[in-house]
Amino acid sequence: MKRVWLSSGAGRAWTVVVVASALAGWHGWGVTVTPERPFFWIMAIADLVVAAVAARLAVRWPGYAMFGDDAVVLERERVRYDSITAVRTGHVSAKGFWLAFWLPLSLLGGVVVALLRADAFERKVVELDTPDDRLRMRWKDVESHGAFLDAVRTARPDLEPAFGLDGPDYARDCTPRLSVGGGFLALGLVVWLFFAGLLGVQLLDRSTVDGPYSVDATSYAIRSVTERLTGNPALPGVPVDFSVEPCARTNGAVLGPSPDVVDLRLRLLSRDLPGPVADAVESGLRKHAGMAPGDYLDTLDIADSAVRINIPEVATLHIDIRTGCVDDGGEAGLREDLRALAAALGVER
Repeated sequence: MKRVWLSSGAGRAWTVVVVASALAGWHGWGVTVTPERPFFWIMAIADLVVAAVAARLAVRWPGYAMFGDDAVVLERERVRYDSITAVRTGHVSAKGFWLAFWLPLSLLGGVVVALLRADAFERKVVELDTPDDRLRMRWKDVESHGAFLDAVRTARPDLEPAFGLDGPDYARDCTPRLSVGGGFLALGLVVWLFFAGLLGVQLLDRSTVDGPYSVDATSYAIRSVTERLTGNPALPGVPVDFSVEPCARTNGAVLGPSPDVVDLRLRLLSRDLPGPVADAVESGLRKHAGMAPGDYLDTLDIADSAVRINIPEVATLHIDIRTGCVDDGGEAGLREDLRALAAALGVER
């Protein structure tokens, strides 16, 4: 059995399938860590489309033609020698492919390709006709083209290859066609690879602008203030507003805020509380948090924590406390710490 090389198109296409499949998994994981951004949904879908198209092309392009005793085998297809009705040879130019590929990428590259003669991109072609099909093969390699023709002549010495291709007629390509459409397809592959790689790299840095600070240190900072708050009267009717906000990432434009690093917030707002009572509660909090009487914003001086207390100078009760950015695993415990702090201020007793 004689083996004749056809093209490396199938191997390259399968490589694209493997790369696209791996990137689909990477970008799919990216969806879970960037829930507020659509980019990784889009890229994961694009990865699957690229993998599907590449797999389809890889199946269509056999790497070798195997010439046996009574038939030539092209991957999964077996063409009997006695079914071949005509053999034609000729040449085509792949200049359109390279123009379609280079011109949108680089004007200089497109101009260089345009200035080259068409025969600089010449491909040798062989067409095999059967009663039900027409198979077409292309080579840049003259030796492989000659070896294929020699094998066909040996198998069918009665069929003399005719020069000239029936261009308008349909033929099934067993090697990459390298047409204008193929050039745009290759261009799309480059564009996909650029954005897939660019977005994939962003996932390597999921750090936040602030933190994450220690959950234990943050809890200690809140409890240290709570333990010093004594003697506050009950404040019925003052609502307790808890909220959790994802922390901003360093690369927030692409990744969005982090779902794993959060900032817990406690707000105590009341317009109905008498002014002297509100002032007394706020003054007591300032004192026990180590704030000066005129301060309205301060960060507790506890290492590896960033608990912030904001008490604006307004006539009504307004206290805003944030934990700083911490791992979301400590959310439940810190929420209880903040609730205990609110109770020490007289709220929800």
